[in-house]
Amino acid sequence: MRGKALLTALVFGCATLCVSQPGLAASGTEDLVEQMQREGWTLVSPGVLQRDLGNRQVETLGFGADGLRFKIEEMQTHLALLKDELRLNPSPDLRKAVRIYRAEIARLTQELATAKIISEEDGLASMTENAGIDCTIKYGAHVNAFALSGGSAGVGATTDSYFNSNCGQVGEVYAHAYGKARGTDNVLRTATHTDPLSGIRSGGNVTANASITVNGVSECYSYSYATMTSYDIGVSYSQSATNYACPNPLTLSVSSNYGSSIHIYEYDCATVTWTPSASGGTAPYSYAWYNGATSLGTGATKSRTFCGSNTNTTQTYTITANLTDSTTPTPQTKSASHTTTIYYHRIISDPCASTAGSKLYEQPICP
Repeated sequence: MRGKALLTALVFGCATLCVSQPGLAASGTEDLVEQMQREGWTLVSPGVLQRDLGNRQVETLGFGADGLRFKIEEMQTHLALLKDELRLNPSPDLRKAVRIYRAEIARLTQELATAKIISEEDGLASMTENAGIDCTIKYGAHVNAFALSGGSAGVGATTDSYFNSNCGQVGEVYAHAYGKARGTDNVLRTATHTDPLSGIRSGGNVTANASITVNGVSECYSYSYATMTSYDIGVSYSQSATNYACPNPLTLSVSSNYGSSIHIYEYDCATVTWTPSASGGTAPYSYAWYNGATSLGTGATKSRTFCGSNTNTTQTYTITANLTDSTTPTPQTKSASHTTTIYYHRIISDPCASTAGSKLYEQPICP
C-alpha cells in the first residue's frame, strides 16, 4: 500500500512535467524506488524520502499521512530553534516568526487529525480518473543560505516554493528565511522573513518567497526553508539549507620592494618584485597578474627587471593582481594595482672617453 502512495508522488513528480499514467503495475513502482535510491534518495521514515543536495541543503519528499506527520515534526524542530533564538535575542520579527510557525503547525496538525490528507488508495484513483487526459502538475522549491560576499561581511538566505496545476488540484506553499550575525560593534543582529505572514496561500498556481541579509563578522548563522503541500495528490515536499560561515570581505593591496619609484643610472639594472597583501575571505588565495590587458601569469609574487640605457627618461609601469579566494559555493574576488615610476639617468656624457658606469660591456665600442 505504501508503494502505491509513493508511486502517486513520483508520477506527479518534484518540479517536473508529468502526464497521468493510470494502471501502472507494482513492479513499475519498485523500479521507480530503485531509481530514486540510485539518485541519492533514502527512505528515512515510513512514507518519507530524503536526499542530501550538498552544501548543507536537504530535500524531503513525503506522501500520505506519514509524509504530513513528518513535515509537522520537521517544523516543530525548527520552531524549537526559533524559540531558543527568541529567548537569547528578543526581537519583534523573531516573535512574529514564532507565532506564524505555531499557527502553521497547529493548522497542519488539524488537517492531519481530520484526515483531509488524501488516502493512499484515493491518490492512485485520482490518477486513474484522468485517463487519456494530459495533466501537468509542477511543484518544487529553491533554498540558499550563504555568507555575504563583495563589500559586506555577514549572512543571507533566500527561499521560494511553488505549485502549478492545470488538473484542478490545489497546493499550499510556505517559505521562511532567518539569519543572525554579530557585528564589529559586538551587537548581535537577527533578521527573519516568512511568507505568507498569516493565513494560507493555496491554489492551483501559487508561490511563496522569503529572503534576508544580516551584516556581521562572527557568530553567523542563516537558514532557509520552503515547502509545498497538496492534500489532493497526497504529497508534501520541502527543501532546507543551513549556513554557519560569514567570512570577512576580501581586502587586497600590492606593494613593491622599491616602493612607488626607482632611479636607475647609466646602464644599471634593477629587479622590482611586487607582493600582494590579502585578508578576509577564505584561504588559500590564488593570484593572476596583468599589465593592462596583458596577462603576466600566476603566482604569489611577480617580478620584472628594468635596465637603463644611459639616457634621461621616465617610465611608468602598472601591475594588477586579481585575487580569488576559496569561499564556497561562490569564491570571492578582489583586484588591486600598483604603479611604479622608473627614472632613468644619463651620467656618462662621452662614453668613449669615460670608464664610468657599472656595465662597461654595454657601452658603445669606440675607435
